[in-house]
Amino acid sequence: MDIMAHSLWSLVLLPGPPSIAKVAFGIAPDVTVFATSLTVQAFKGKMQPGFKTRQEMMEWYNLKENRWVLNLYKWTHSLIIWGLVIIPLFAYYYFYLNQIPWFLLAAPLHILMDIPTHNNNSFPVQFLTPFSTFKVNGLHWSKPLVFIGNYVLIILAIFFRLFVLRK
Repeated sequence: MDIMAHSLWSLVLLPGPPSIAKVAFGIAPDVTVFATSLTVQAFKGKMQPGFKTRQEMMEWYNLKENRWVLNLYKWTHSLIIWGLVIIPLFAYYYFYLNQIPWFLLAAPLHILMDIPTHNNNSFPVQFLTPFSTFKVNGLHWSKPLVFIGNYVLIILAIFFRLFVLRK
């Protein structure tokens, strides 16, 4: 799923008012990987190529010098890893600050939405890393039906939140 969709779903589905924290955690699994990749390329004095196809992109990431990006992606899209990060933070907010930090759930929400919207040919989500390499061969988010359907559902969810839940 694209980062705009992840941002919007985080804002719509998680309780409480809109916040930068919801957006930040909602896009963190992707931004961590791809911002790091772009930064490394910049330090090497290289530009990331413009890809014409998804296959071309994956071939580039599968090159020995770029394979670390795919490995990092596995870790940033792991529910296990995010659980290790979130549980202590959640406990701190809940027990010491008497708050429910809903924004922390945006990263696992991101991963749960990526599982069925990625396939084995393009950044498959190994959400049980490091314990398992299991992945779901889903319908890719860039397919027109999935992409348009996703945004239609986002719009419906926004209207529901704005007009039904506010009454």
